[in-house]
Amino acid sequence: MSDKLFVIDAHAHFLPKATIPKAIEMKIDPSKMSVAPIYLTLKKMENLELILQNMQEAGVDMTLLMQTVWTSLGLEICKVINDEYSKVKKAYPGKFIMCGHIPLKSGQEVINEIDRCLTQLGLDAITLATYSPEFTFDAKELRPIYNKINSLGVPIVFHPLMANRWDATGKYEIRSTVMREYEISKCLIEVMCGVLPSLPELKLLFPHYGGGMPGLKARIKAFYEPEGWPVPEAEVKYNGKSPRELEELGLAKSFDELFNKVYFDMAGAGAGSMEMLNAGLATLRTDRTCFGTDYPFDLRTSKDLKYFIDNIKKLNVSDSEKALMLGGNTKRLFGIK
Repeated sequence: MSDKLFVIDAHAHFLPKATIPKAIEMKIDPSKMSVAPIYLTLKKMENLELILQNMQEAGVDMTLLMQTVWTSLGLEICKVINDEYSKVKKAYPGKFIMCGHIPLKSGQEVINEIDRCLTQLGLDAITLATYSPEFTFDAKELRPIYNKINSLGVPIVFHPLMANRWDATGKYEIRSTVMREYEISKCLIEVMCGVLPSLPELKLLFPHYGGGMPGLKARIKAFYEPEGWPVPEAEVKYNGKSPRELEELGLAKSFDELFNKVYFDMAGAGAGSMEMLNAGLATLRTDRTCFGTDYPFDLRTSKDLKYFIDNIKKLNVSDSEKALMLGGNTKRLFGIK
């Protein structure tokens, strides 16, 4: 195969420097958004020239940028990030896929910001956090957000929050591993089962292989029961169902139709781990899996980015599948020609 493929990093982070002064003006302590040991990593996140340099050295043609964690601070912060992202997109045409940012809250002002991001600022998607203290992701309060984004035909790019909600000890980095993946998985199930049936054209990109779907997909499928589906009460309903039962009840087909609409990125699931990617290839479709790095967290250097790309090129799959995973799937999802 050709060494030159169009490569898109579908998961990276950029924090505009204007965000910090705005947070201070709002009497928000920016240090609460970071962890001291990763301070240097956060400084990389502010350095757009370094992002571009790493892309060039690693052979990455385009990068998707988002800063979802800061959306939890509210609409004013989101507007600053959106304005700055629009400037970057105009300054570097063809280099970045830029997400618009909104807080997870109901109200017309949030809908207006979605419209401003996509029709005035020229951004390419909306990023949403995978956790809300107020809503589940199938909640009626979030329907106007889904409806608006769907009407504009752009993807939703999900991303977890940094929080210690289920592990206050901070030990063993459980918050960054098990807890974060739980958060993503829960969000995915709520959107897939509670939103996609009524909005089947909604475009979705979930991070971290969907919070570990290579290991969880079969179990989630075994317990899949859409409301009103005729499932026998005795020993079957509410229990895990065998592959035979899923087929005979029509549940396997229904589940796959929903699951196969979702795109997944490779980021945040083992820092370019081929072990995780190979597990993903056993359970996720190659035409729905997108290269991603979680720069500057999981992968921080151009050497590591290139190492991951080179390993993908060595996979025991067809050249066309490699091309899809490295960039083709992301191009399709975002309508990039």
